[in-house]
Amino acid sequence: MQKVPELKIGTRIDIVFENEINTSNAHYMKALIYDIEGGKITISQTTPALNRNFLNRRVLITFLASTEKRVLRFGVRAMLTDLIVNYQISSDKNVEALILKKSAQAEPIDFRMHFRVKLPSLSDISLFIKEEKINLIDISLGGARFTCPKSYPFRYGDPVKLRLVIGSKEFAFEARVRNVLQPQEYSSNKTIQYIGVEFDHDNKQMEALLGKAIMDIERQLLSEGKMT
Repeated sequence: MQKVPELKIGTRIDIVFENEINTSNAHYMKALIYDIEGGKITISQTTPALNRNFLNRRVLITFLASTEKRVLRFGVRAMLTDLIVNYQISSDKNVEALILKKSAQAEPIDFRMHFRVKLPSLSDISLFIKEEKINLIDISLGGARFTCPKSYPFRYGDPVKLRLVIGSKEFAFEARVRNVLQPQEYSSNKTIQYIGVEFDHDNKQMEALLGKAIMDIERQLLSEGKMT
């Protein structure tokens, strides 16, 4: 039986409103866990921030964790019950904090497509179509967005063969086109198109390496103050 990790103080989390799960207009908010006392979870003000109008909304707290040599996303269902404007996190610093009441234990969730990271300029993750390296905008365990020349005839729902390079490892696999967007009229480059794809594979090694790479990028961006 798979061991389910527990939420801990200091864990970076992503929150989504329960009624928006798996919808195209879902709002994903980042936060940090300040304290856990029984079923009461105190977190930092989210990014983007929430106000009292959102109290009593049901949410899903999600976090990444390593288990059995795989990186998985877990979820904890809860309700937003209070907003504290002067929560003391140190002897000389008060901040806004949110109070959540947990309603269930953590469980694995299939939430991969919604948690993407934008790649820094120096990254060891590359994506190729045939032998051509394409401009990778962002990536998650379940998909990616990139730009490529209009000469590639992408259509919604079409399969596409890709090659992902992570460090010294290469993985060939299929993906399925989910978005095809043309540049805006005022864009200076009208020869490219914006493509979103959903990965279609069952490669555990690729998933583990990509999950680790994504977590490393998140940590790097946080340390540089480019991600909150």
